[in-house]
This record gives sequence, C-alpha cells and structure tokens, in this order.
Amino acid sequence: MSQLRLTADEIAARTPDGRNRYADALRLLSIVVVVYGHWLLAVITVRDGQLDAVNLLAVEPWTHWLTWIFQVMPLFFFVGGYANAAAYRSARRKGVSWADWVRGRARRLLRPVVPLVVLWIPVAGALAVLGVSRNLLQFATQVAIVPVWFLAAYLVICTVVPVTYGLHERWGPAALGVLVGLALVADLLHLAGVPAIGWTNFLWVWGAVHQAGYLWHDSDRATSGEPDVRSLLPRTASSALALALLGYGVLVVLTQVLGYPVSMVGVDGATRSNNSPPSIALLALATGQVGLALAFRGPAERLLDRPKVWGTVVVTGSFTMTLYLWHMTAMVAVAAALIPTGVWPTRETIDATWWWQRPLWWLACTVVVALLLPLFGRYEHAGAPRSRPSRIRATIGVSMTTAGLGLLVFGGLHRPGTATGIPWVPLGMVVVGFGALGVLRKPQRPDRLPPPGGAAEPAEVAPLESDDAGAP
Repeated sequence: MSQLRLTADEIAARTPDGRNRYADALRLLSIVVVVYGHWLLAVITVRDGQLDAVNLLAVEPWTHWLTWIFQVMPLFFFVGGYANAAAYRSARRKGVSWADWVRGRARRLLRPVVPLVVLWIPVAGALAVLGVSRNLLQFATQVAIVPVWFLAAYLVICTVVPVTYGLHERWGPAALGVLVGLALVADLLHLAGVPAIGWTNFLWVWGAVHQAGYLWHDSDRATSGEPDVRSLLPRTASSALALALLGYGVLVVLTQVLGYPVSMVGVDGATRSNNSPPSIALLALATGQVGLALAFRGPAERLLDRPKVWGTVVVTGSFTMTLYLWHMTAMVAVAAALIPTGVWPTRETIDATWWWQRPLWWLACTVVVALLLPLFGRYEHAGAPRSRPSRIRATIGVSMTTAGLGLLVFGGLHRPGTATGIPWVPLGMVVVGFGALGVLRKPQRPDRLPPPGGAAEPAEVAPLESDDAGAP
C-alpha cells in the first residue's frame, strides 16, 4: 500500500511509538527553507534591453543577514547524524558490511540525480542551438545542478559513518571536539594562504555537525531508559536557548570582529566565503540552529501528534530529495515561461515592487515543482540492490561520484566552448561511480513506496535516511 493512498489516521496508526517525528519534521523543514531561499536569491532583471541573471546577495549587501535564516544545511546534517546513528546501529545488528552500507545509502541519495542530468544535458544543447545567450545558458545549467554539491558532501559523510560512530561510542563528545579542532586548524591555515587545506573542511565542518546528531540520538536513547547512555544535549528549553545564544553570539564575534563574511553562503565576487570552503562560522551557525531546534521540540512534537499534521510530513517527506534537486529547474522553467513572454513584469532594479512580487514568484515556482514531484519522485524509491558489492567497487563508486559531481557543480552541465557542449569527463566519472554503487538500477514503481518509518529502526528518518526500507 502506498503512503500516498493512506489516510492521515492510517499513517499515524502505522507509525511506531518510538519514532522521532520531530527529526522527520526538521529534515523536511530544512529542505523547504533552502528551496524558498534559493528562489529568493535568484534575480532576473533587464539591463540595456537584455535579460541579466544575478544573485541577490551580490547586489543587495544587506540581504547577507538573511542567510542566517535561509542557510539551514547545518540543521539537515544534524538530523542526518541522528538518522545515521539509528540506521547504522540497526545495520550493525544485522551484520551489514561496510560496502553494503555505502551502497544502500548511495542508492537512495543519488538515484534522483539520474533524471535531472539525463534531462538537462540535451535541454542545454537545444537551448544553445536555439541561440540562448551564453550568460543565461550558463546561469540556467549551473543553478539546475548546484544543489548536487550537498549530495557529494553528504555521501562522504555517510561513507565514514562506521568510523565516526565507532569513535563516538569510544570517545563520546571528545570525537566531536576533535572534528571541531580540525575544522579550526584547517580554517586558520586556509586564511594563512596554505593551498587546498581549506577544502578539507567539507569533511571536518559538516562531519562535526553530523557528529553532533549522534549526541541527539544518545539523548533519545537515554530518555527511553537504555542503560549506560547519557543525555549530553540540553534537556530543557531554557538550556537549549542558552546554547542557541552561545552559537549566535560566537557568530556575531566572528563576523563583526574577526572579519568573517556575514553571508553564510557564497557571494559572487567576494574575496572570502563561509561556504566554499566551509568555515568555522558555519559551526557557530549550527550551534545556534541546534539550540533553537531543541528549544522548540516540546511544542513541535505536540503539533506532530495530530494525525493530519504528521500525515502531511510523511507524505511530503517521501519526495524531499526530489523537491531539493528539482526546485531550481522549476525556477528556471518559470523564468523561461513568464519573463521573455512579458507575462512577468521585469525590472531594472530591485525596488519595493520587486519585493512585493516575491510571494507570487514563490507561488509560481511552487506550482511547477509540485507538477515535477509525481513525475520524478519515484526515483527516490530505488529498492534493494541485486548483488552484494565489494569494498573495492564501493570505494571506486564513492571516489568517482564525489569527484564527478563536484566538477559538474563548478562547471555546470553545459560547456559552451566545446564542440558538443557536453561535460564528458565529469559526466563519465559520475556514470562510472553510479554504476559501481548500483545507482543505475531501475527504480521501484510509485505504488511500492515504503510504509511510514521504514522496515526496521523506528527512529529513522524516512525516506532519505531510512535503513533497508530505502533511506542530509
């Protein structure tokens, strides 16, 4: 039976009592906030009679402060740590090998990328033939693929879960402290001009936030009465708010005293960035977000106990990865359909009217992405792999996939200066990586979606982080 065909009461009845509904809701909320933030930042104006695509952060510096709200990827990695702790403990009890663990994670995480790339490669070529300007074509193909950066980073984090969770079990919070220390050292060396070292913070920074999710899982285990498990995160709203104030206080010092950029995402033309590579400012932001999340857990869980609210989270959460990957394509489609035709009024500057138009812009993008979800959502439910992978294949798959996706993100899905316009090298790396990880297998039909909560660990977050039922 499909989740989509269940009533809210049926979904609630089939949800295990021990499931952390709040983790599901936070995961969905973080993706939704990112989606609407991206739609806000894209600015298309008319300059000298030509359409021009720019980033809001580049033309309106005061909006850099908005990224403290819209940059919620730290929250996603935090929830991912919680979910991976639950899933890995379940997998370990079943004797799942490292290669099986990696392949299962990769299939759920990467399968939705396949139709995105398959669609955009020929579309980009057709647009080039039709004479679309190089600037707009580059903008369209880059914004369509840019969400994939997260998948590359998260895949690496999932790959080393057996190691990081083992360190957590042995050292507890000290393992988190080591990652924070490594992030600080890498950040300082990066600022000192040491080549390439800063890019290791994709592992140290995001790994530290993910490691904090292990502590949250321990807190829930302690609450449920498991022996020898300590609750290490704030248990009361007041202490959680104190943690949030600490995080945002450090962030203020970093940005206003120590010269870190205010923006928590990259800004075109900026000499420094908190996002590429990640800086310790993101750790401070993560601390603030975790504190706020824990502070509001009580009232949020009472709201999630309502069947209609919980049913909405479950059904929408079944398409979270599709929403994330396709939301920029939806925006490009809206811009292409409405702006050149004159249906959507264009402006030369960002004025009050431009801001008043944002809710309508969001609405148009929401409608289009809602149409895309049923078309491509089935790729999130990839089913179990047919064969057991080897450690070598899994290692090659992760290496080729992360490198290929990284090159696609930085270069886009179209190369205007080449004969075919196709980025053959990174695309080939992705194909090899996906093949090694079993990502290219035919997906399940939509009517075979896993039931709420997956098949095993009740506290897992579905569908991205589920266990053998299919699932930052």
